[in-house]
Amino acid sequence: METSGPTSGISQSLATTTRSLAGQWQVGQLLQATVTENRSGKVLLAIGNRQISAETSLALEKGQQLTLQVRSLGEQPVLKITGSAGESPINSAIRLLLPKQGAMPPLLATMAQLARSYNPSIPPLINELVRSIVKQMPDTQTAATPQGLKKAVTESGVFLERQLLRQPNQASRPLFINSDFKANLLRLVQLVQQWPGGSGQTTANAPRATSASGTPSPPATPDQIQRTIQASVSGKPSAAAAPPAVSSATVQATSGAAAGTGGTSPSGLPAGALAPPLRGTIPVPQPAMQSSLELLNRVAGFRTDLLQQAEAALTRLQLHQLAALPREGERGLLEWLFELPIRRGEDIDLWSMRLFAEHRQQQQKTRRQAPSWSVQMAFDLPGLGPIQAQVQLAGEQVSTRFWAEHQHTLPLLREYMHELRQALNEAGLDVGELECQPGPRPAVKSTGKQALIREKA
Repeated sequence: METSGPTSGISQSLATTTRSLAGQWQVGQLLQATVTENRSGKVLLAIGNRQISAETSLALEKGQQLTLQVRSLGEQPVLKITGSAGESPINSAIRLLLPKQGAMPPLLATMAQLARSYNPSIPPLINELVRSIVKQMPDTQTAATPQGLKKAVTESGVFLERQLLRQPNQASRPLFINSDFKANLLRLVQLVQQWPGGSGQTTANAPRATSASGTPSPPATPDQIQRTIQASVSGKPSAAAAPPAVSSATVQATSGAAAGTGGTSPSGLPAGALAPPLRGTIPVPQPAMQSSLELLNRVAGFRTDLLQQAEAALTRLQLHQLAALPREGERGLLEWLFELPIRRGEDIDLWSMRLFAEHRQQQQKTRRQAPSWSVQMAFDLPGLGPIQAQVQLAGEQVSTRFWAEHQHTLPLLREYMHELRQALNEAGLDVGELECQPGPRPAVKSTGKQALIREKA
């Protein structure tokens, strides 16, 4: 459920014997809660003289006070966080961004269609920028090489601010800013907001950006776009384009959410919804989409859709960046989430990845061994369907596991396992297990058996 303002949803799945508690609440009522315990995402919230057991991706601290609002009642009463005392800056940013984030494939499909079907009604600057963005995306052959994959990750947008800080020389910045995906998304959002761009003309159906006085806004210049990027990096909003609003992570109830019941996914989101890229999130396959040529000819609708798609993708990218920031007590635990658009002919696939170091406690058992790293990935290609994979590297030994949702994909993957083993051996690695399993990757379920709500004496 989308909300406006800094709020987040909390889904409370109540047992039948505890319905009397929900009967004491009213829709719109504000409740004061205190975090009494937080262990590895398991949270106890004290509301009055009762405690609610829940799971959350937010790093809530013991003793932190929350203000909750009752949104709906029934089998699963829904509450949302309307305020939090002592909230960390990272959690605050996540809480603001979540309602705005969205999947990237719709934007990639629109850009692919626009890149191959020039429309004179669309401002030239937008046409040129979209064509440039698509052209700079790596293709399947480039991404299959170590240098090409490294370049794709570096220019994915996740490291834009780091690159700017490492290159204070203004003259050298355009070399990577022009190809960085986040920088280009910032350009695209600003150009669409200032429609009709540099043409100075507009169609009868296309809305034109106006200033507070009601006069049309001038088209964006390269200097203005550059200032927008710098403002985004420094955290200061630009007058031409304010940064997208940020969301609060969903706090999902221990019972029901882990099992995926009640019309929700294992992430606690509605069935079919794309989970936000929060720290610890396992990548999921996202198939390429096709954009309708008819939409490009409907200029007013195209402008609105393109702006929404670009802002949603930009916000999702910002969440990827926040996921790399360690929370309190997680210093030294490295983790990066990113999504790579890869050109396949005229279509654009999206490869979702998560790179992280194994937990210190797991490495303490083998102190003499090199740090263990894992790469999780997900993709959905024609003829193969949704596939998830995990590559684990411990010292010089590498192991790989695939999960394929389509039964006909398993024999094909197993047929090429020997080629994968040979390639890994030629790279100087000791190959461990290479496995292929049917179905989606099993979700990590909660092992807690504590009741959702218990009465305190």
